[in-house]
This record gives sequence, structure tokens and C-alpha cells, in this order.
Amino acid sequence: MLRRCAVGLAAWLVFAAVLPAHAIVLRYRPKVNEVAKHNISMAGGVRVSMEGMGQVMEMELTGSLDYTEKVLSETDETTRVETRLLGGAMAVKVSGESHTQPVPTGRMVVDLDQRGRLVKIIEAEFESVATPKLMGPGAETWTSMPNQFGAFPEGDIEVNDSWSEQLKIPTALGGPEIGMTINSRLLALTTFQGRKCAKIRTSFEGPIKLNLSELGTPTEGVEGTMEATLQGDMLWYYDYENSVHVYYEGAVGMEMNLAMSGPDVPAGAMTTQVLMDVKMTLAR
Repeated sequence: MLRRCAVGLAAWLVFAAVLPAHAIVLRYRPKVNEVAKHNISMAGGVRVSMEGMGQVMEMELTGSLDYTEKVLSETDETTRVETRLLGGAMAVKVSGESHTQPVPTGRMVVDLDQRGRLVKIIEAEFESVATPKLMGPGAETWTSMPNQFGAFPEGDIEVNDSWSEQLKIPTALGGPEIGMTINSRLLALTTFQGRKCAKIRTSFEGPIKLNLSELGTPTEGVEGTMEATLQGDMLWYYDYENSVHVYYEGAVGMEMNLAMSGPDVPAGAMTTQVLMDVKMTLAR
């Protein structure tokens, strides 16, 4: 009897092992008029050095930002989403002295496809505040959509499957694009904060090379270039039933070289290194 049970158990295990694993198709199709509110918190440091100055400035940064995403409309191919930056605060500590400055408010409307990829920027308007410039000219636009680095795969996937994507990230409305390589892996299909979520790890990296004139330099006659490398690693949870980004955490880094010259601006170069730990949570 025990032998028959053992043989039966072994046969069941072999049969189970060859069964196809659970597969899922991840898509971005939220309901029209749905609104999700998020909070981003960040902490890290910035190191700035100026050519010929012989001096390095180091800053510690901590801050937070609230924003909402509202679905305005949809077609068979795309979803139109309005992102509103509601503001926040950034504490900056330099040479032992701290001060706090506001994080900019603004609004952007974009079209996203069903794989969560940015198709087109429709509108973009941001308050002019110095903080985003730490990540380079035009950063107000491409840092206001933190979820854009998580494109979904084309077909169905199973747990532990990986996929890669080459994306074009706009620097500004009507401005140049930067290329980004995204590598992702589905770690689990799980329940997180009471939601059915895909748990995904994504890394991204891309070189940036821009002529400042393409971004609309505010000072007449000022010319310059920016060369940088942006990279990061994120762990995120996506509610695949409701098309909502629930949570992510990770690190984003950039090394940027900015060269400028002009009638009233002495020629010179500035190197900026940024490393930030970031976390996004969904307001309940």
C-alpha cells in the first residue's frame, strides 16, 4: 500500500512539474476618470565641481513630492493621462547649513500605449524652480513621470521571465529625446497592500548628449552642451487588475558634464554627480 502511494505521489509530482506555469499579460488600461494620488520621497547627495575653481561643493538632499494621475480619455491604442505635480519641499544641507525650498508644481498631459510606454507629450507646464535642474536641463518633463521606465513586455510572461526595451524619453515638449535601455524581470505575482500585483525589478541606463539650444536656453547668446549618464534600479509593484502603480523603491544616479559659454558667461565646465534613493507610495 505504501509503495503504491509513493509511486502515485511521484507520478503526480512529475505531472505537476511539466504543467505550464501561470502566465500573465501585463497592460496599462486604467478606467477613464480614475484618479490616483502618489507621494515620492527621496534622500541622497549631490557633488558639484567647477573647472578651474579647484573647489568641490557637496550637498545632502531630502524631500518629498505629491502628484496625481488622472485618466482623461482612451482609444484602442492609447490612454491620455494628466499628471499634476502638487508640490512638496526639498531640504538642502551644504557645509553644515540647511535650508528648505519648494519643489515645483506643474501639469503634463501625455498619451501612453497599452505597454505603458510614452507615445507623445500633449501639454507640459511647470513652475520655474531650481531644484529639478540638478538632474539637467529639461528634467522638469522627464522626471515628472517616474513610472515611464517600466514598460511592459509585448506578450505574456511567467514568473522569472525577463524582457528588455529600448525607449526614447523626451526632454521637453517638442524637444530632443534621449535613448534608454530598460531591463526587467517578473519576480512574483503576489498580493501587496490588498491588491493583486506583479512584483518587478527594473534597471535602466542611458547616455544623454544634448545641445542646450535645443532646450531653449533662457539667456540670449549662451551656448553649451550637456553629456551625462543616467542609470537606476527599481523594485516595483503594479496592480494589474486596476492598472495602478502601487509602490516602488530604488536608487537613481546621474553623472553630468555641462559646458557653457556666452557674452556674459565665462567659458567653463561643471561636473555634477547625483545619487538618490527614492520611494513612491500610493495614497489610500
